[in-house]
Amino acid sequence: MKRRDQGSSLIEVVIAVALMGIVVSGVLGAMWSAIQMSSFSDDQAKVEAVLGSAADRLTNYAYIPCPTNNSNGGYLPIIQSASGTVDWPTSSVTLTQMYFWNPSSTSTGTWLTTNGLSGTECNETASLTTARTLQRITFMVTSPSGYSKTLEVVKSNVFPRSIS
Repeated sequence: MKRRDQGSSLIEVVIAVALMGIVVSGVLGAMWSAIQMSSFSDDQAKVEAVLGSAADRLTNYAYIPCPTNNSNGGYLPIIQSASGTVDWPTSSVTLTQMYFWNPSSTSTGTWLTTNGLSGTECNETASLTTARTLQRITFMVTSPSGYSKTLEVVKSNVFPRSIS
């Protein structure tokens, strides 16, 4: 037999396998990073979808003068129902803050954490007052992986007059 036809030596095979292993591990590492980024992007998109759905539900729901005293739970069940759009638990949406407009505190007004209305003023049919016209509601959506985002919605009980 000629020397050229003897094939590869053991050392040549080991080196070839080692080089292939290095190349394959590099490719697998890049693929793993792409999968993680895709999963993170998916979570971001779902959080944005739930935020948008919760904001739409909140703005389309009736104004509640005293949401903390409401027997139905105020606005919380309304925004939590948005979690169903991506099949997440309702606990993934939380109402983090609620402010009430106080026009009499200064010449321009300020937001307060306590509602200026109480008792019979909380009646849905009570007359409209400046103190009950604006609420600023802050809520947060958290994905199962821990990514979260917050949104503020200002809710109003003032409707524009009809133009005749």
